[in-house]
Amino acid sequence: MNDLDHYRYLALAADQSAEALLKLQRLEEGDPLRGSVEVPARGYDCASTGAGVARELIVAYYLPGGRYWHQAELLSRAELGIRYTLSQEKDDGTYDLLETNFHDGAQTSFIVQIIGPAVLLMRKMMGDSAEEKSLFSLLMHFMNRAADGIVAGGFHTPNHRWVLSAALGMCWELTGRQDCLDKMNALLNEGIDCDEEGEYTERSSGVYNIVCDRAFITMAETLGMTDKLEYVRRNLNMVTRYFEPDLTVNTMNSVRQDAGTSPDWRIYYGLYLYMALRTGDKVYRWIADKMLEQSLGGVSWAGRQSGHGNILGFEYFPFLLMEGGWKAWDRNDVCAPDFRFEKHFVHSGIVRLRRDDFSMTLMENSPVFARLQYKNHAASLRLAGTFYAQGQFAAETIEKTEVGYRLTYRRRWGYKSPLPERQATSEWRKMDHSRRADVMMQDFVFDVEVTPLESGASLRVRTRGVESVLIKFEILLEPGANYITDDVFLRSRPGDYLLQKCASAVYQYDDRTRLCIRGGCFKQSYARNMRGSVPGDDKSFFVAMTADTPMDQTFELTFS
Repeated sequence: MNDLDHYRYLALAADQSAEALLKLQRLEEGDPLRGSVEVPARGYDCASTGAGVARELIVAYYLPGGRYWHQAELLSRAELGIRYTLSQEKDDGTYDLLETNFHDGAQTSFIVQIIGPAVLLMRKMMGDSAEEKSLFSLLMHFMNRAADGIVAGGFHTPNHRWVLSAALGMCWELTGRQDCLDKMNALLNEGIDCDEEGEYTERSSGVYNIVCDRAFITMAETLGMTDKLEYVRRNLNMVTRYFEPDLTVNTMNSVRQDAGTSPDWRIYYGLYLYMALRTGDKVYRWIADKMLEQSLGGVSWAGRQSGHGNILGFEYFPFLLMEGGWKAWDRNDVCAPDFRFEKHFVHSGIVRLRRDDFSMTLMENSPVFARLQYKNHAASLRLAGTFYAQGQFAAETIEKTEVGYRLTYRRRWGYKSPLPERQATSEWRKMDHSRRADVMMQDFVFDVEVTPLESGASLRVRTRGVESVLIKFEILLEPGANYITDDVFLRSRPGDYLLQKCASAVYQYDDRTRLCIRGGCFKQSYARNMRGSVPGDDKSFFVAMTADTPMDQTFELTFS
C-alpha cells in the first residue's frame, strides 16, 4: 500500500488480525481458557478476549475479497471465542471487571459493544450454512443473557450511562426486548453531559472521550439516532485543540486515569475517519489521512518518529461493510486544521494555545499550572510557598487580560484561641473545635501574569499579603540534555535538582533545540522538599529559583 486508501488499510488489518488470532487462540481440550487469547499487558484473563476473537474472525469471514472470505474455520473458531466469554458469565447475565468491578453492567455493556456490530453484520450477510446458523444462534443467546445483566445492573461513572445505552440499543435491535429500550430511554432522559465546547464531564481526552463518542456512533448506526452525532462532532472539534506538536494528545485536565499521559493522536483515527465518511468534513478527512500516512511511514513531524505503527482498529468497520464499503475522497479535497489558535475553555478550566510547532497549556486546580511544548520537548511549571504548608500554587481562577492570562491562588489561615467553656471531654478528637475563635489570621495570594510569546511565555509572579513566606519556582524538564550558563556546563540526569542563581541559562537538547531560561533568582536552598509542596522526583530534571515575600519576579522561557 502506498496510497491513502483507508478501506484497503482496514481490510488488510482485518486479515492480519485474523491470521494472528488463529495462531494465538487457545485450543486445548479441557482448558478452561479455551477460545480466549492471552493479553500479557493486562495480567489476567478476562471474558472480553473471547468476544474480541469472535468479532475479528466474523469480520474477516464476511470481508469481500479478504484472505479468509467464507472460510468455515473462522466460524468454528469464533464460536470457541464466544463460548469462552459465556463461560465467564454470572448467573444474573453480568460479567466482572476483575481489576475492580463485579457483577458489572458496564463491563457487560463494553463486551456487547465489542461483539454487537459483528452480530449485526452477520445477521445481514449470513448465508444458509449450518456453521453460520450455529454461531448466530449462540451469539443471540449471548446477547439475550447480556441484556438480562445490563437491564438489571447499574453503573458508576458518567460515561457508563452511554456505554449501557449503546449496548441496550443493540440488544433491542437484535432481540426486540422492550425492557432494553425502556432502560436505554431512562438513561438518555438524564441528558447528555457534553457542553457547547464539546467537553464531557470526565474531560478525558485520552480514554473516555473516545468511549462516549463510540457509544453515540453506535446509537446512530443501530437506532438511527443521528442527532447523537452532534456530540461526536463537538468533541472531535474540541480535540483538535488538544493535539500537541509531536502528534500526542494533551490530557492535563482529565479527571480520570489518563491525566498527565501523552497518548498517540491516532487513538482517534476511527472516530475522525467515521465522521469524515458520514459528514464529508474536510478537516476530519485531513486528520484521518495524516494519521494513516503516519502509520504507513510517510509523516515525520516535530521530532515524532514516523514509520509503521499500530493504530486502533476501526470499531465501526462492520457497519460500513454492511453498506459495501465506501468511496474514497479526493486527497486534494481536504482542509488542515488551524494550528495557530488560542482558546480558553472556561468550563473546563484550561487554556490551549498553538503556534505551529509550539503549544502552551494553562491549567486551573493543578500543581502543574503551565506546560510549554516545542515539537517533542516540554517544560512543566510549578510554584509553591511555605504558607502554613498550604502554599502549593494551583490556580483557582484563570482570567483573560489585555496581554495574556492571570492565574490566581488565595489562602487565608492562622491560629485558634482557647475554647470559650470547658468541654465534656478532654480528648482532642472529640472536642467541638468549631467553637474556637480564629486569631492572627494571615492572607497569602499568588498572582501569575502569563504573556504568550511566539515560542514561549513570560511569567510575572507576584504575591500579596503575609511577608517572609519562602517561595520556589520550578521548571520540570526531560533529562539527558545540557544545562549551560556562562560558568556551568551540566549534563542532566533523572532526579537532578538545580537552583539557578544567574539571570539566564540555556537548556540544549541533542537535536539542537534550545530552551532559554531567563530571570533566575536565589534566596535560599529550601526547595526540593519544601513542606506542603509537591516534592522533586527521580524522573525529571528540575531547574528551580527561590525567593521570599513580598515577591515580584518575572521569568521568561523561550524555545528556539
